[in-house]
Amino acid sequence: MAAGTLVALPRSGSRVDNILVPTDGSALSIAAALKAVDFARRLQARVVAFHAIPVYQYPVYVGGIPFECPSEADYEKQCRAIVNRYLGLLAKAARAQGVEFSSRIEFNSNAAQAIVDAAQRDNCSLIFMGSHGRSGLSKVFLGSVTHKTLTLTHSSVMVDRPTPDEIAQAEVLMRESAIEP
Repeated sequence: MAAGTLVALPRSGSRVDNILVPTDGSALSIAAALKAVDFARRLQARVVAFHAIPVYQYPVYVGGIPFECPSEADYEKQCRAIVNRYLGLLAKAARAQGVEFSSRIEFNSNAAQAIVDAAQRDNCSLIFMGSHGRSGLSKVFLGSVTHKTLTLTHSSVMVDRPTPDEIAQAEVLMRESAIEP
């Protein structure tokens, strides 16, 4: 979706009330999420920001477990603190635009399935997510959470490919909030 492009949704009697906005904390996903907040404002919909954190795995090496690895509780605490910082950026943007906002953090190593499950749990009729737009071998080797989500869900999915300028603006916003893009 190009900046400033209006997307007309068909009038089938159903209304988009809740929009799930998954983010991985990258500048690209933050840029897409900021557009989702603006989209939600136009539809007078609620935003549910979502992040799936990979489940903790004990680092095991040939010589055993290293002495300086964080405990599972420390890992979860540190991850939540980081994720809450960039979800806070989205909450601030939603408040500024008068959009009802909530967030959800889940520990799940399968991000695509976690997104689909969260959309169902929060009764979201639309998933709005960003994509790098990879194709060919890079898509095969790197995978695509967006593509996997599209294949798993029965909900509507709006995929946004932020422009370089939108990503740069998200990076500036992240740095101003002391978040490494």
